[in-house]
Amino acid sequence: MTVDTALKADHDLEPLESSQGTLLIGQSVANPPTWTNVLAHYSPEVRARLRTQSCSAVLLVEVGSGKGKRLFALCFGQGHHAIEDDAIQRGFGLRVVLNSVSRSQLRTLDSASLDTTVMQRRVQASRDTDLSAFDLDANRNLLRLASGTPKMDDFAKALAGKDALHLRAAFDPSKLSEMCEKALNLFQATDYKKDFAFIDHVQPVADRALTDRLDALAFKDLEAMVDGNVSDLHLAIPDVLTPEANLEIGYFGNGLPSGPKMAYGELAIEDYVDELRKGSFTQIANMAEIKRSHEVRVITDGEGDRDHKRRLYTCFVHEVTLHKDIFVLFDGQWFLISRDYHAEIEDAYKVLLKPAFRASTTAKNEREFIAELGPEHHLLSMDQTKVSPKGAAGANLEPCDFLSRSKQLIHLKDGHASAPLSHLWNQGLVAAEAFVSDEVFRKGFRAAAKKREKKFTKNGFAKLLPDGRSKLIPSEFAVVFGVMRHLYVSSGTLGLPFFSKVALGAVAERITRMGFSVELHLIEKR
Repeated sequence: MTVDTALKADHDLEPLESSQGTLLIGQSVANPPTWTNVLAHYSPEVRARLRTQSCSAVLLVEVGSGKGKRLFALCFGQGHHAIEDDAIQRGFGLRVVLNSVSRSQLRTLDSASLDTTVMQRRVQASRDTDLSAFDLDANRNLLRLASGTPKMDDFAKALAGKDALHLRAAFDPSKLSEMCEKALNLFQATDYKKDFAFIDHVQPVADRALTDRLDALAFKDLEAMVDGNVSDLHLAIPDVLTPEANLEIGYFGNGLPSGPKMAYGELAIEDYVDELRKGSFTQIANMAEIKRSHEVRVITDGEGDRDHKRRLYTCFVHEVTLHKDIFVLFDGQWFLISRDYHAEIEDAYKVLLKPAFRASTTAKNEREFIAELGPEHHLLSMDQTKVSPKGAAGANLEPCDFLSRSKQLIHLKDGHASAPLSHLWNQGLVAAEAFVSDEVFRKGFRAAAKKREKKFTKNGFAKLLPDGRSKLIPSEFAVVFGVMRHLYVSSGTLGLPFFSKVALGAVAERITRMGFSVELHLIEKR
């Protein structure tokens, strides 16, 4: 990596003579803040009186020699926006923190669960705290950021890291290179394996030829979506956003529609694909073109704000299988799922997978499939039945979509719809918890079943449920997750995305502890 390739082509920073490294600086022009547009309605003078501007600096320092030479970028102000995304060592800051901080000295953890809706979570303690207090599901969540107090204070008093490393330390400008060398040594250490070995479940892919091949597979799935086919490819902002960051965004780049932009209230693959269809998708040759030119920008009056943007590629979330290995794309980085971790999840998944109560369906969606199953003699539709537990009158939980004569509590989901499968898993979990622990919910469930028996002219279902005098025996019931899915094109088989299997395993374990059995039924969408 060189100074020239480390910075974006349009960085607009100017070089300044420096006694060490390469220093580049930038100063923005003073302009009224955007929020003065509101105040100007009441006081026109406000736009002339208020100004805001920012400054940037990047100091690039080479450390080491020969093949071990690395380039460090020390960023000040808005300088980090000038760094080329591909030049960043992903996970550098996180690895330094985990090699420096013991499990009992953590202050903040950020994690992400990778589903069709990415759930990001930040837990922050008021003082140094043990890992166990953060309630991190190491098998389900990707650890993104950590902060805490180092075991030794010869490097820093406090550390926080994701890709970048942030530190609080007494700084001697004459020892800058030594500090960078120490940070590099901490990155290369393996101390993290003692308390944080689970981060190796997902390992960054560094091989450029392999990432290019994975990008080609992801682009092929994007092409399929533009053609109207289904894929598990989706979009998510890979950062924890502040609650007030409720902005409208638009899609920009080669092959996308020009002129005033459609403003969207959220990032969604469906909207992006619609924009590709309205534009000239044939101009986009490959994923490299999307990496180069496609951006998500904040929209103001139909125009994109060039100061508030990010590469769209960093928002892709996808999973592909290559040579029996599972790879996941998140935050612009491909990760390899370790084979031991993959085998562990697959073994648990196979235990749950059972022959489906309906092998296939021509229904286009969940609603049509529920209508198709309604006449079945052995099933009672409980779809859209709302029952509330004690003390939660407005909870309106759905006990299940269907109750079977063999005491199956069946929950259904179209596995290719926009709602994530994790919603289905959690629906089954919450309903099971209410069923086993709340007598008011059980009575409500039985009463709702009686009403449905009358509605559909069926009988014998309500008596399968506890009546208030009889005791619930969870082992007599099975929680069944029925998922409608298209066959995978590559293998011709039915399956689930890897991280959906991870989430299912965690939920199934909790339901099983209550005494219920848990089954997964995959129904082919024809």
